Amino acid sequence: MGWTSDGFSGDDQRSWYDHAADEAGAYDGWDDNVPTDDPIRAMVAHNDVWDVSDTSEAPSETLIVPGSGISMGEPFIQRRERPMAMRIGLLALIACILTTGIFAISPLGTGATSSSSFQALAGSMVWSQQPGYFFYTAVAGDTIDGVARHFHVQMGGIYELNNFYIGEEFAVGTAYKIPTNPNYGKDYRPIDLTSVGATNYGNKRFGPNWWDSIAGQDIPANSRCAPDGGSNPLGFHLTSPNWNSAWIRGFIVYGTWVYHTGVDLAAPRGNPIHAAQDGQVIWAGYDATNGLGWSVKIDHCNHVSTVYGHMDELLVSVGQYVTQGQPIGLEGSSGSSTGPHLHFMVEWNNMWVDPMPFYVSKYTISHYVAA
Repeated sequence: MGWTSDGFSGDDQRSWYDHAADEAGAYDGWDDNVPTDDPIRAMVAHNDVWDVSDTSEAPSETLIVPGSGISMGEPFIQRRERPMAMRIGLLALIACILTTGIFAISPLGTGATSSSSFQALAGSMVWSQQPGYFFYTAVAGDTIDGVARHFHVQMGGIYELNNFYIGEEFAVGTAYKIPTNPNYGKDYRPIDLTSVGATNYGNKRFGPNWWDSIAGQDIPANSRCAPDGGSNPLGFHLTSPNWNSAWIRGFIVYGTWVYHTGVDLAAPRGNPIHAAQDGQVIWAGYDATNGLGWSVKIDHCNHVSTVYGHMDELLVSVGQYVTQGQPIGLEGSSGSSTGPHLHFMVEWNNMWVDPMPFYVSKYTISHYVAA
């Protein structure tokens, strides 16, 4: 005979359960002779206090004897505390993952001299459709097409990220955004000056800038005009604007838009810049909006005008008449420029066209040849 944790011997405990089950008329799990057609009664808790040594006082219904709730086996194993080192390591890992994700979305450049580290980080954390980019600081001799080739990206991507106008160029020491996606901006068309609200366009001969100074408007009767070449560009007899210079690059069309609006001619700084033909100066001043710096525009009549940019000094003024070959300024690097050169444009009805059809060769546009 064994003893249970409740103080009953095994036989007494079984006899009591048999007695309780017989009184209830239900199946007790031991006696196969007990009828099974009576409904099985649920065991219910009983709050009465009675002497467990006298089974005659047992309640008629099945009873659950409350226990102490303490395990008689091994004590429960307490929850193991996580060491502080483990917590710190987990937090450090999460921080590394987040930081790596941020920098992977928008890599930062190392050449941003005009942007602080905080600004660069803030720019990299934009989770919208802002394309990835890094900063590059322009140095002497840089051109947008040259930088695009160097980094194997699209010129249109550089134009779009930096909100450049058609024909705008780099300036030395300025940080510019370069896309990380080699195809970004492939079909982008830069902002055209005709769409930026040129309120004086077509209304003034002597406007507030070279773009708004309109050639062919109200030409005085005694104007000094170039010969009319008609449909033959060579018939206008334009001569070199920058004598003994080097032809650097020409008029560039990229897809459906004009990237470089003229010809770059480079000579030593201070080299005299000459009027390409007779005409009247309709603009002479500093252009900060479109990047030409100290610049001059001359109306030659008969649909043609010329523009000269990036000079260090001007030698003429608005309204002045000039003759072919007359010095109008000195070569420099003002405005958006990465080195001394002349940005020379030829316009037909105030819209830039390729200057080269007006010249026999690169030599004649860069060296003086008598007309």
